[in-house]
Amino acid sequence: MNVIYQFLTFLIVLGIIVLVHELGHYIAARLMKIRVEVFSFGFGKRLFGKKIGATDFRVSLVPVGGYVRMAGEEEYDPQNPRPDEFMAKNRAQKIFTLIMGPVMNLLLALLLIIIVNLGGVEINSYKLEKPVIGYIEKGSPAEKSGLQPGDMLLAIQGKKTPNWKEVEITIGTNPKENLQIDYLRNNSRQTTKLKVATSSRYEMGYAGFYWKLPAVINDVVKGYPAWKAGLQPGDIITAINDQPVATYFELANIIHKSPKKPLKLNYMRNLSLRTAQLTPVAENGIGLIGFNVRIATTKIHYGLGGAIKNSFQEAGRLLFLTFDAFKKIIQRKISVKSFSGPMEIARVSQQALASGFSNFFMLIAFISLQLGIVNLFPIPGLDGGHLLIFTIEAIIRRDLNQKLKTVLLYAGFAFLISLMVFIILNDIAKTLPNGWQSILPFLG
Repeated sequence: MNVIYQFLTFLIVLGIIVLVHELGHYIAARLMKIRVEVFSFGFGKRLFGKKIGATDFRVSLVPVGGYVRMAGEEEYDPQNPRPDEFMAKNRAQKIFTLIMGPVMNLLLALLLIIIVNLGGVEINSYKLEKPVIGYIEKGSPAEKSGLQPGDMLLAIQGKKTPNWKEVEITIGTNPKENLQIDYLRNNSRQTTKLKVATSSRYEMGYAGFYWKLPAVINDVVKGYPAWKAGLQPGDIITAINDQPVATYFELANIIHKSPKKPLKLNYMRNLSLRTAQLTPVAENGIGLIGFNVRIATTKIHYGLGGAIKNSFQEAGRLLFLTFDAFKKIIQRKISVKSFSGPMEIARVSQQALASGFSNFFMLIAFISLQLGIVNLFPIPGLDGGHLLIFTIEAIIRRDLNQKLKTVLLYAGFAFLISLMVFIILNDIAKTLPNGWQSILPFLG
């Protein structure tokens, strides 16, 4: 049932994005008086649909993607094309028709972000706070750089970091980079270098410093040691084995390193100091006692003007992060393993929908924005590949050789199919114990 739910959620996300993209091509084609023969959601055999005017609106067998087929786009008489055929139009009209698909994806992203902002944006409160370090993990890049709890991060690579949100984005998008950190310690501005590591299957940047998160229990999992020891939501853990803990991260680090080892917890309940004895269970090699902590949230409400302004800023930030990620992939600073395909998108889509419509809309906006950008890449087979050819032809004022264009098209499709195979295998590898080595053992 979970797989079916993920698949259906994925179809909703993909359906919205693809339909908007193809609608952009369709509207542009009709404005340019180009006859549209097929508007299809999915590829392959036609399942059902309805012909309206000259266009067959259909749903096809393979529900991944979609297309608009315009008259004269594939087969036409070069000497005498019909007036309502794509190839009969001038290059400016062709470029407009092609570019409107990606443009509609960008507009969809902007519209969804505006809707989310109008409804109010819920964010973890600490992300809006000044980035004062509460805990540094042992052996982490932050510890090696000389940073300490209590230091306030001022800037990274010369860019100011007014809050934890900016810090997390900057660190997360700069894996393996050697970053200059400006910080404040005892009212003295200091500088250090931090070599960002990578963590998680997405190979995101990791520094090892965290905000000051109190160890206030939010939920206790029935049947686990915390539940058996009588811990309750609202309890504040103050020490473990008589060692004071100022943050949840200190506590979690000790628990994770103590599977099957007895521990003594001191905690506060209703201003009363209490003690609990428990032994973490071992799961995947780490100790767990079965609770999570309370993270305060803040809901930010915008008026129409503020929502639009913030939406443009957020869309601009996402555009920058997307282009920066592709640049770093080319520079080999970010692994291509960070790519996500249909399986991963389906899983994340289900989680986003389960957490609320705001997160679901933001996910659709982010994927739509990325699809719009990727479609503009000058790769034959994508809108950007066709745009590049038409632009070159406009500059040299003559058509390129048809055989050359055919070879480029087939090469582009071969590249895209190879890329899709890699992305799907990468999705599978993320679910396996040893990643890609589980698929290709010789990588080890």
